[in-house]
Amino acid sequence: MSLVRKVVRGAALGIITSTGSRVLGLVGTLLLVRYVAPAPYGEVSAASVLVLSANHFSTLGLGMFIVANPQAGRPAVFHATFFHLLLGILAIGGVVLWRGPLGPVFDAPGLSRYVPGLALSVLIDRLAYMPERILVRDLRFGSVSLSRTLGELVYSGISVWLAMRGWGAMSVVWGNIARSAVRAVVVLTAVHWREWIEPHPIRTATLGKMSSYSVAVAVANLAGFAARRWDNLVISRLFGPAVLGQYNLAYNLADIPATQIGEQITDVLLASFPHVKPEERHSVLLRATRILALIMFPMAVGLGMIAHPLAAVFFDQRWSGVGDFLMYLSALSIPRPIGGAIGAYLHACNRPWVDAAIEWTTLAVMMGLMLTMGRLGPLWAASAVGVAFALRYVFCLYALKKLEGVSMLSFGGALLPPFFACLVMVAGIAGTRWTMGILGWRSPSARLGIEIVAGALIYVAAALLIARTGTRELRGLAQHFIKRRRPETAS
Repeated sequence: MSLVRKVVRGAALGIITSTGSRVLGLVGTLLLVRYVAPAPYGEVSAASVLVLSANHFSTLGLGMFIVANPQAGRPAVFHATFFHLLLGILAIGGVVLWRGPLGPVFDAPGLSRYVPGLALSVLIDRLAYMPERILVRDLRFGSVSLSRTLGELVYSGISVWLAMRGWGAMSVVWGNIARSAVRAVVVLTAVHWREWIEPHPIRTATLGKMSSYSVAVAVANLAGFAARRWDNLVISRLFGPAVLGQYNLAYNLADIPATQIGEQITDVLLASFPHVKPEERHSVLLRATRILALIMFPMAVGLGMIAHPLAAVFFDQRWSGVGDFLMYLSALSIPRPIGGAIGAYLHACNRPWVDAAIEWTTLAVMMGLMLTMGRLGPLWAASAVGVAFALRYVFCLYALKKLEGVSMLSFGGALLPPFFACLVMVAGIAGTRWTMGILGWRSPSARLGIEIVAGALIYVAAALLIARTGTRELRGLAQHFIKRRRPETAS
């Protein structure tokens, strides 16, 4: 199978299955919050951030080394697995031991009861991490997608069932444990144990070669993780766990396009860039930027447009602030995936420290804005997050210009056609909403459905007229995938 076919198939399969699994998770979350109050939900969210922070701070980018170096043999994979597990046990165990004093620091003293179960869930994920990286390295995206889909299905079922039986926020903990266990079973079954944990002597030379690459990746990943998670701790510290519960729920909804579509494409790019000729990577990145913008812009902008109707349909009065947060946070899914694609490009060009500098600068800007303008109110804090991620994209473009001689105008111009198509979509949704008000249509769910359908149709029509290059490239990729698929099906 050709590289192009593997990349297209991996991206398509990842998007389809990830979107499906996220829909399952979303349905589960919408049902879950009917039985869990904002304050406990905020405390379990804060506990999750602490455990995941320990996990990421001890990862050291070893999995990225395995993906970016397909030629690395089993001894290197064993080194990565051994130190990945050892450091994870030490770091996550430390959070479990210190969970008591950490709660009051973030104005969430109840988080300590959720930490042990979440720590178990993360340790299970850590066990399956290296085998999953092997699947990504080998472009075997089917097993990865299956594990994520089944995991989300199990999480939704277990967490909602326990919440209905009165387990409260602890249902989230057990749902996470069940999800991690299912994902681990699927991944460990798909990869032979010799591929990742067959014992080999620990050698300084092997470890040194891996660390020279992995340390820079780890530094970048830490900042990227912190930029996506530590805002929760700031919100909890400034406004308490109840506000955090609403903020975190809105953030998870706003983040769906970026994580479930944008990051799937970024994962495929990271795995495929090492196989692409260096002189062709720039054109591949530019095409990916156009396609990402074409897909991500309408999802993010449209989500912001329907934020309040969506909240009115799915949440009760306890969660009344979700709509406001969602409207501001929906901007996250515009710059984040495109910045992630540029980060994958920098890694392929052996410039991981540049990506690390961008991530830490973004984190510093975000924390600075949240701790200053964020003190004016929760929505100001949410706005600070969107501004920081928008600036991150600007930092990425500047790095490309200085280091690779890439024109900032070419990449900035790639965003304009989808942006103008989104303006048409916004006007269409506003007009549809006004028309329904004139006609006296009062059903919130019916109005929401009509707005979604109208916005989608208007954007597609506008994109075909305005963003012709991007739509042509997206259509070409789809046709290429279908044509290549037909002979295999016939065979």
